[in-house]
Amino acid sequence: MRYLEVFAVAALFVLAGQAQANATFNNPITDGLGAYFSAPHPGGFLGSSDPSPPEANYRTAAMMKMAAPTNQWYSSLMFERWSYPLFATPVSYRAGPNGFEVGVPTPTVSKATSGFKEVIWPHRAELTISPTAFKPVDARLAGHGDWNVEVQMANGSDKFDATILHGSPFSYYKITRGDVRLKFDTDAVIAGHGVPSGVASFVVDGHPYAAFGPSGCSFTWVSPREMILHLPAGSGYFSVAALPNDSMQTIELFKQHAYAFVTNTRAEWTYDAKTSRVITHFVVTTHAMQGGETVPILGLYPHQWFDQSIPGLLPDVFPSVRGTIKLLAADEFTTQMTYHGIIPFWPKLPAAVGGSRVDSLLGGDVAKMYGAFGVQGPGTYWIGKGLGRAAQLMDIAAVQGKAGEAQKLENMLTQHMEDFFSGKNSSTYFVVDRSIGTTIGYPQEYGSVSHMNDHHFHYGYWINAAAQVALRDPTWAAKDHWGGMVDQLVHDIATDRRGLKRDPYLRNFDPYEGHSWASGDEMMNDGNNQESSSEAINAWAGLIFWGAATGDDKVRNLGIYLYTTEVQAVDDYWFDIHHIVFAPNYNRVLAAQVFGDKYAYNTWWTQNPREIQGINLLPITPASTYLGRDPGYIKLFFDGLKKEEAQYASSGMSDGTPSDIWQDVFAEYKALAFPKVARGDWNSQGSSEAGDSRTHAYYWIKSLQYMGEPDFGVTADTPLYAVFKKAGGAETYLAFNPGDSSLPVKYSDGAKLDAAPHALTRMVVSDPGATPNISESKLN
Repeated sequence: MRYLEVFAVAALFVLAGQAQANATFNNPITDGLGAYFSAPHPGGFLGSSDPSPPEANYRTAAMMKMAAPTNQWYSSLMFERWSYPLFATPVSYRAGPNGFEVGVPTPTVSKATSGFKEVIWPHRAELTISPTAFKPVDARLAGHGDWNVEVQMANGSDKFDATILHGSPFSYYKITRGDVRLKFDTDAVIAGHGVPSGVASFVVDGHPYAAFGPSGCSFTWVSPREMILHLPAGSGYFSVAALPNDSMQTIELFKQHAYAFVTNTRAEWTYDAKTSRVITHFVVTTHAMQGGETVPILGLYPHQWFDQSIPGLLPDVFPSVRGTIKLLAADEFTTQMTYHGIIPFWPKLPAAVGGSRVDSLLGGDVAKMYGAFGVQGPGTYWIGKGLGRAAQLMDIAAVQGKAGEAQKLENMLTQHMEDFFSGKNSSTYFVVDRSIGTTIGYPQEYGSVSHMNDHHFHYGYWINAAAQVALRDPTWAAKDHWGGMVDQLVHDIATDRRGLKRDPYLRNFDPYEGHSWASGDEMMNDGNNQESSSEAINAWAGLIFWGAATGDDKVRNLGIYLYTTEVQAVDDYWFDIHHIVFAPNYNRVLAAQVFGDKYAYNTWWTQNPREIQGINLLPITPASTYLGRDPGYIKLFFDGLKKEEAQYASSGMSDGTPSDIWQDVFAEYKALAFPKVARGDWNSQGSSEAGDSRTHAYYWIKSLQYMGEPDFGVTADTPLYAVFKKAGGAETYLAFNPGDSSLPVKYSDGAKLDAAPHALTRMVVSDPGATPNISESKLN
């Protein structure tokens, strides 16, 4: 009888909870014509439900008032009692039960059982710093800037705080009371003669370090593996630095800057349309703990120093997983990068050069689209892939004059987006979760809710598709119709305001490393990671197009900053086109996966080299022209792929994947430099990637044959532009004007055109003395 009573009481609680959840789900929050919920659907009889986001409980009270900064290099601090390794690079850290670990990673080349290599710079606790007067009970995120993080390890009112930041060899510490213990994983080589007062210098595992205490401090070596820093009353602060060498000159230089404690960091950017440049100003705020020096020592990553003019770089450098880190004694520096322009769609392909074949392919692909949504999954990623495929087809149909097909595709796009946006479907919907600060789509795919993974990958497809619809039907995209729901996705991945409760600043983007991270909770020993760099760039292109289509210049310009910066970082850290990052013994043409501590030739789901290399190309859209910036690399890419395919075939590891998988994506990529060869590679009866189609592949390749390769030597003074050049010298200038009146456009080579309103204007100049051929293409 007692068991039945217990069960009955438990059932009442379950039913009461389910009733409350049902009440929440039955009261959606409207946004224009759409709606979202504040909690996931309650689900079955016993109270099972769609998953909620992870609880980010390891934050201080101040940080709990703001959205949790998921998808960053330090995000694991918020989800576990003790963090996973934090790769600030060139130094790594970890907040653990024994204290705050510090190490300078060194590389190893790993060959997994598959034979695929990865170069790993793993965290190792070369020294561990801890209070002597109390033992912290956990570690929490206590604050952050754009690339600095404050970690608090506390026990009641006793606090031990560490501040770390990307690029810097320094870490900064404050403690409420007592002394500090430094323990070493091997016997330290202690430097004695000539070391300045207030400094302890030592070498651990071959890496030189120095600890810098306040005036009046002293150091006691308990053993070669333990040192105590005695702090005078009222001076509970010190810093620790990894040193590029152990010379007295270096120690003196570092002591000069050791008390300029970093308190905040900001990457402030501007987009200069006249010069098509993105200017990023990196600013560090410091507090002088003693003395008058307020200038810290920073470390610059390769994408920041390559081809840049940055005065004051120091002669010493650090090797790292990201390549050489160059040191700079400064509290600010500036980078400038060229934005090479993108356009939302390409112009009509004349019948004589392939347009007729496009028209014939289009009918079949439109018919196939009806059953193409959600075949591989019902969530926001795979529905998003369908949206991307349909949007590309819609644009081609529109410019080719196939109004009926274009309308059918637009209807498919809006139907599938509205299915999620309407709030009327209990299986496909969005939730705005206030506990962590996010917009999440259900059903989840690839941990998009339970781990907060991949939001920019998923929503990039949606935002791009919505932008293409907005260019045809501005009313659909109005905020009081469906635009408000699209804005929810934009804000989730790219809120441009800091400190909000609703969403964190630039959730997926790392302003200092210059690229995105995919893992939401970052709970792995390798740090955070990103695989498909091209899907990240697709998201930022979506912001550009959505902002342009809806007249939101702020969102458009933010997209330009993110797109331009990530393209530069991808060139270095995924493709290494400048040959300044990959280790010589890596012997691969790209890093398909980039982690906090490694780069790898692999994927999460297969070891097939076609997918390993192809995942960093797709989806191919008009925003993918950046992939053609280095034709020499494209040749290297395919030479490497051929070698890897041969090794894979001989290994016997084939998983049954079609031998021509993604052949359309590879042909489209090759067409950016070798369009004639690419046309011969593409097989209309061969494999098509889920986000692509035969029509799009053929149209893309033939358009590049017709227009020529992207010309990255010419820029324009408008955001939506592209330039192509044929081998014979004919130049094609494109500009899209979303406005209501004609737009004069100037190109950096002196060319000019008047871009027609709500149209893509094409100007072809066959030679300098010829009369330009001007035409227009519209989506409606």
